[in-house]
Amino acid sequence: MTRPSGDRFFADVLSFGWVLPSAIAAGAGLGWLLDRLFGTAPVLLAVLGLLGFAGGLFEVFRAAKRIAGGENRDP
Repeated sequence: MTRPSGDRFFADVLSFGWVLPSAIAAGAGLGWLLDRLFGTAPVLLAVLGLLGFAGGLFEVFRAAKRIAGGENRDP
């Protein structure tokens, strides 16, 4: 597979800076909301925040592999 064009490559690389923090924020935000709903201290915030971190890292590595030409681009 060939590398993406210059503009697409630049946009993909710039998105890396937003993927990880947004995944963490989504997981932690959902955990905070559920903690308030169930009254479970910061347990769900920590668990879902860590899951968001892991999911964000997974997405960054998957996108980096795609950009490097390691797998086909999603349709």
